[in-house]
Amino acid sequence: MRALSRTLQMTLTLAGAAWLAGCATVSLDNPGWPPVDGRRSAPIETRSTAPSRIPAPVPPPPSVQDQLEDAGVVVTPVQDASLPRVPVASEPEAQAQDLSWVGHYDGMLPCGDCEGIRTLLSLYENHTYILSMKREGSNSLPSIMRGAFSWNADHTVVQLDQNAQNRRYQVLGGSARLLNKDGSLITGVLADRYILKQRQD
Repeated sequence: MRALSRTLQMTLTLAGAAWLAGCATVSLDNPGWPPVDGRRSAPIETRSTAPSRIPAPVPPPPSVQDQLEDAGVVVTPVQDASLPRVPVASEPEAQAQDLSWVGHYDGMLPCGDCEGIRTLLSLYENHTYILSMKREGSNSLPSIMRGAFSWNADHTVVQLDQNAQNRRYQVLGGSARLLNKDGSLITGVLADRYILKQRQD
């Protein structure tokens, strides 16, 4: 009886070892384990050791010049060294760079109740001015106004600031002509007397 029991125990031990030897590696992290349908076999986890393939970089599209060269067209840049390149400035900018307007303008403006108004207008490069006006034939002191001025769009008319009551002068050809408040020319028989001449000293 003992011999039969030992033989049975030995047979079961060998059968269990043989069964374990045939088992595969089971991943407990696999969502399909444990099986729901009662199967004894579990899905086997397989791991690939082959390196992942990195896609090759996409080359940039060919430039226009490369496309022309591929088509057999020869592109040669044209450079004429005999003709120097001179920057062309617009007319207002060219006039703004011309400093011939800088200086002193004087004259005798008409006066209704005096001999005339001795006027001296000084325009400076930094866009400031000094305007001196004295009534001739009177003992009054000259009125002196200082401030800044601005040019109009075509750089032909200066407008003084509020210190000189926004007076406007057309500055052309070495003269400064006083204008009306709206910027129009003074007309009439005395129109030429509203012109101040630029000093040459």
